[in-house]
Amino acid sequence: MSKPKVIVTVAPTGGMASKKQNPNLPTQPKEIAEDVLRCYNAGASVVALHARRASDDPAESMGVYATDQGFKKVYLMAPNYQAGKEMLGGFKRFYKGEVVDEVYTPLNQADYSAEISQLQASGADAVFVFYPGGMGINFVKQMRQAGMLGKLPVLSVFTVDGTTLPALQGLADGVIAGAMWDAALDQPQSQRFKQAFQAKYKRDPSLYAAAGFDAANLLNKAITRLDGKLEDKAAFAAAVKQAGTEFESVRGPVSFNVNNMPIQNFYAFQAVKTDDGVQMKQLGTPLTAHKDAYYTECKPG
Repeated sequence: MSKPKVIVTVAPTGGMASKKQNPNLPTQPKEIAEDVLRCYNAGASVVALHARRASDDPAESMGVYATDQGFKKVYLMAPNYQAGKEMLGGFKRFYKGEVVDEVYTPLNQADYSAEISQLQASGADAVFVFYPGGMGINFVKQMRQAGMLGKLPVLSVFTVDGTTLPALQGLADGVIAGAMWDAALDQPQSQRFKQAFQAKYKRDPSLYAAAGFDAANLLNKAITRLDGKLEDKAAFAAAVKQAGTEFESVRGPVSFNVNNMPIQNFYAFQAVKTDDGVQMKQLGTPLTAHKDAYYTECKPG
């Protein structure tokens, strides 16, 4: 009997963004290339590279928002994995008040009744949470059932957005979310995109749809600049970076920093119950032309 073939996939960059998080993390192109080669020589056949922004930027915006709103004591909650720790770390980086407690729940936990009881007794002025997907739906529903929503301000990232609102509807009323974009963003390019998306798909676009639309427009601008000639990879990379200052982003002004991460705004939105269900309302812009927290550790180029 022949042995089944095994495909080994590696993700050398992952969700971490800094050598402070792991000194072995490759952050420079040369380091990443060398790391991939070592993995290949060890038997890996597929590499997954995460070319992305720092994941804690939206949480930083909520730290600013909480400070600006005068919340003196905030309770923090997130699932116990890397992204959860990054989000709470991002919030704390910009929040100037007292963190009452920092609670990490098991990944994919469904029942938050015990944690909500602890939150209720904490004396916090607000709670900041990162619970994406189904975790966020369960958390918000249980906060509503416990009578906490409306009494305690709930600040969030990736918890109440275009992906979870269809399931939550009016239950999300009052929850505040930090993000680089939402369908409620009052910006001309954003509203044109929203209307075109609604006409084709009969629903509101999510943050991920907006990011994909931006990426396509960015690449189109760069490819057009080069007349479709992409053989020179360095020239293509330079064209993409230049396009970052030229194309009309749905999220507002965008450019690339020295580490090639976006410099962009981060907004505060709030879910508001309506006769038709729920919609997001733009509250403000806690971070304007924001640079990620790690760019000084990266070499220009």
